[in-house]
Amino acid sequence: MSFLIHTETKCNDTRETRRVTEQSTRRRPQGPSGTTRRAAGFTLIELMIAVAVIGILAAIAYPSYTRYVERARVTDGQSGLMQAASEMERCYTVSSTYPATGCLVTTSSPDGVYPTISLAGSGSTFRLEATGGTRVTSGCDTMWIESDGDRGPDACW
Repeated sequence: MSFLIHTETKCNDTRETRRVTEQSTRRRPQGPSGTTRRAAGFTLIELMIAVAVIGILAAIAYPSYTRYVERARVTDGQSGLMQAASEMERCYTVSSTYPATGCLVTTSSPDGVYPTISLAGSGSTFRLEATGGTRVTSGCDTMWIESDGDRGPDACW
């Protein structure tokens, strides 16, 4: 945009006209044709880098998360076995024996990861088994605890 400015001087009585161009306030880079390039959005390489970073983080985080979930599910089986063992110990304090029926109220783990908790043995000892564990740590699909405190498999406790 340009303006015409008229100036007069009294000494020479001349009249001068100059064309003045207004300074541009744009600071954007200009292309070869003199037009400004619009700097908005992301370039393809920036998006590809972001996707690669997210992919690397997911590749590291997902296996850790699944191991965490498996360990948490094993803990559910441990909790169910401990609860069933405490029920058996309560019966033992009353009758000085571990009866085959009537004492075991807990028949599955609290969250149902291990759908079956069963009693094997009666009289002076018992063995409780939690079976059918799904999506648990390898080797922990069946867990057990005995009246003398022995439990297994070792990797699950």
